[in-house]
Amino acid sequence: MRPLPLTHIRRSREQQRGVTLVELMVGLTIGLILVIIASAVYLYSKQSYNAVSENSQMEENGRFAINLLTKSIQSAGFAMVDPTAPGPTLPLGDKLAGCDFGYVNASSSAALTTADLACRTSTPAGQRPSASIFTRYETDTPASSGGRQQGFDCTSGAAASKQLPGAVQTYEVRSYFFVSQVNVQTPSGTRSMGQLGCASDATPVLNGVPVGLVLRSQPMVPGIEQLAFNYISTAGKVVPIPASAPDWQNIAAVDVCVLARTIQASGNDTGTSYTDCYGTAITPGPSESYRTYRATVALRNTAAP
Repeated sequence: MRPLPLTHIRRSREQQRGVTLVELMVGLTIGLILVIIASAVYLYSKQSYNAVSENSQMEENGRFAINLLTKSIQSAGFAMVDPTAPGPTLPLGDKLAGCDFGYVNASSSAALTTADLACRTSTPAGQRPSASIFTRYETDTPASSGGRQQGFDCTSGAAASKQLPGAVQTYEVRSYFFVSQVNVQTPSGTRSMGQLGCASDATPVLNGVPVGLVLRSQPMVPGIEQLAFNYISTAGKVVPIPASAPDWQNIAAVDVCVLARTIQASGNDTGTSYTDCYGTAITPGPSESYRTYRATVALRNTAAP
């Protein structure tokens, strides 16, 4: 067997030679730069997605809250037709009532009494001012079969049974809407958050007399910081509360305002300016966003003045 030529051996060794230390360091540096760029792009995209998602959730919460209030206010005063009555069935007189400073101790998770739902006389220190509203209307027999969803209150419980003199049976939905504060856990720590809550009065009534007391409550919509209401009479005037005792029977429309806030971090910074439902400037925290939602709701069930 003939030995390989010296030139062939030298060429083979040159082909098998690895990278130098300088080449390795340059390659690692370029790779590290690419990883850093890719990570920065990913983090920016993730933050942008979270901001858009959180603001979209805030929009959804605010619109859902004001739609929920609108439907309840529109139904206020509705009375079921009594075929045995000698005359027409008139709208309920005490169809709604409001508290400019909210209820004394309304909560979405605790057992309530009538004292908890009394009107405050002022806003507690350190809290954002927020109003509350009560609506009342008659409904059909509670049933969920056949696609019927009538006869249930805001807590998804059966409406209050109400038997009138003459053995006339009907049902009432009595709802108290308010904002309560809860502590929630977020990636940045524990924070206080407002939420729209509702309490229902499901106390049965027999011949005009309440039988016992049945109050229940539950949270409805998270991220709701404030409610405000202006009551417009049949004469077209805004009724001040509690500066004068309003005639609730003659309320023809309600201006509703809902203030919503993002729950998790959003894309806005502390330089963004906001105002609440009362026109007061809000100083947002880092990455917080606020929105106000307004609607004027005409009461459908108003007796002629």
